Amino acid sequence: MSDNSAGLRFDTEGRAGLSGVSILSWTDGALSSMSSHWVLLGGGDVAGEPVSLESETIPVGNLGNGDRDEMFRLYERYYEATDQGRFERDLSEKNAVVVIRRNSDIVGFSTLAVGSLIVDGETVHYLFSGDTVLDASRWGDPVLLRAWFRAAGAVKAKVGEERLFWFSIMMGHRTFRILPNFFREFVPAIDGKDRSDLRLIRNQIAAARYGRFFDATSGLIDFGQSQGHLRREWASVEKTAERNRFAAFFLSANPAYYRGVELACLAEFNSANLKRYGATSFAEGLSDGR
Repeated sequence: MSDNSAGLRFDTEGRAGLSGVSILSWTDGALSSMSSHWVLLGGGDVAGEPVSLESETIPVGNLGNGDRDEMFRLYERYYEATDQGRFERDLSEKNAVVVIRRNSDIVGFSTLAVGSLIVDGETVHYLFSGDTVLDASRWGDPVLLRAWFRAAGAVKAKVGEERLFWFSIMMGHRTFRILPNFFREFVPAIDGKDRSDLRLIRNQIAAARYGRFFDATSGLIDFGQSQGHLRREWASVEKTAERNRFAAFFLSANPAYYRGVELACLAEFNSANLKRYGATSFAEGLSDGR
């Protein structure tokens, strides 16, 4: 996760209503029992001792007020144009949250929910994430992505043979780089190949969630007034784009990222479409969720 962890944000809840979208009620049960303990031998503390990090997936309804407040304080360090009321509203619309702790302190989290939509007569399911942050002291640790892919695997276990996608709207290049680093096919495609089937699913989900704010031609979602965006010191992509082609692609696709414009993206969760590191954690969650 070395180049994907600075103030990650996978998705922002839209304000356009959810016409045609249903949220799957079983996801709380699918995710509630998932927890793991990771001991990272690299990146020790000042004394050089290994750092112990724990990941846990918790139903939103089970979060205590102390955890909610701690999550918001962490979030506020990296995002502006937000407040705790907006943060709580977004959280209330999610099923669960992946929480990363060092000792008892929250150093990262990602909220998530699962929705479903009929596209060309087929039911498609999608996982989307809301407010997501990993503290700068833990950048380079893979624990948040591992836990997130395990949660996705648990959801896939409940979906069964039906298709499950990651639908995300992105304002940061580090989050976008998860796609080429962990998935084989996705939209928008950086290789220029037309993937009309994926674009159709992405566009219908985005239109249902974000209505007039979504432009299908560009794939961008522009709320006008920011719904919360990365602070400039964490968001800047221009220098990275000079040496990283994935960051350069993101900048060309979403040049107004700095004011909270989001790029709608889609990739399918299945073993064939996941690269090695994502596939391993996904398979663990798939096994746990059965």
